[in-house]
Amino acid sequence: MGGVRGVSPVDPDEARRRILEELSRDEYRTGDGFVAWLLHLFDSLVARITADLPEATPVHWALLVLAAGVLALLVALVVRRTGWLRRSGALSVSAALDAAETADAAELRVRARTALDAGRHDDAVVLALRSLVRDLDERTLIEVSAGMTAREVAAGAARPFPDLHRRLEHAAAAFDTAAYSRRPVGAKPAQDAVRLVEYVAQTRPDLAEVDA
Repeated sequence: MGGVRGVSPVDPDEARRRILEELSRDEYRTGDGFVAWLLHLFDSLVARITADLPEATPVHWALLVLAAGVLALLVALVVRRTGWLRRSGALSVSAALDAAETADAAELRVRARTALDAGRHDDAVVLALRSLVRDLDERTLIEVSAGMTAREVAAGAARPFPDLHRRLEHAAAAFDTAAYSRRPVGAKPAQDAVRLVEYVAQTRPDLAEVDA
């Protein structure tokens, strides 16, 4: 299939690198900057497509669909990293895993247990994961980074606690549901998450895996 006039082929790896590099800029960490940039990107894509293909051909519609797909991918990526769609109405606690905590890991675990006992399952899971991050940070077992996800936390925690990798993955999935989904977390996932972080706090890490 021949190339479209005026559109140069782009290597997928290079395109991905450019997108991630662009999204790492500070102005895209705020809603206004990101929305303005995203609308400008979409307008540019549509303008280029319509300029090169003024008539409604199948290729024209295919490229418009592709542009819409790229837009959706970028939105999903940034929302995932920033947590803009967190269900603030359903949570009474912050879901930021990289928050500068004033509470230590032990206090966060107590708060997670209290939320669980009160039936606030979403809060319990979020507090449990935040306590895990704080615990690992206090023991210098993980490096906390801005915008880190629950799955990144689970992967980092699985190094000093390899036998718990499945339970950590399940806890990360429960966190994503509590923080991003409109579906509530059930009692069982919340209980599992709280018990997991309590167990981790009492377990000696495998430092050989951390230093490897």
